[in-house]
Amino acid sequence: RPSTRGRAVTVRVDAGGMLQSLALALLDRALGRYVKGIDADSLKIGLWTGKIVLEALELKREALFELGLPVNIEAGYIGRIEIYVPWSKLGSEPIRVVIDQVHLIATPIDRDSWTDEERAA
Repeated sequence: RPSTRGRAVTVRVDAGGMLQSLALALLDRALGRYVKGIDADSLKIGLWTGKIVLEALELKREALFELGLPVNIEAGYIGRIEIYVPWSKLGSEPIRVVIDQVHLIATPIDRDSWTDEERAA
């Protein structure tokens, strides 16, 4: 094994790949209950601009259950989600999320399976 004593050692780190992996994991944790298709192909990151873009996401059939809505999603797509992170002002400015091109076909869940609370609402 060659000695590196006295020599500079260069280690290449794929910061873009690491950032993308981290962003994918965080976005999947936040949005994974609602959408399918969060992957490297759907993600674009502008590190210095603070802009994160997800495109062509499919809504999961049970996505609206989380919101307490008694409907099934027969087909649902989100064309684009843009997230703006103000890196230099994180404590004082909000993170903005823009959802664009939502297409949804929903049908009611069988009313006989609803609870009394759901029927009253």
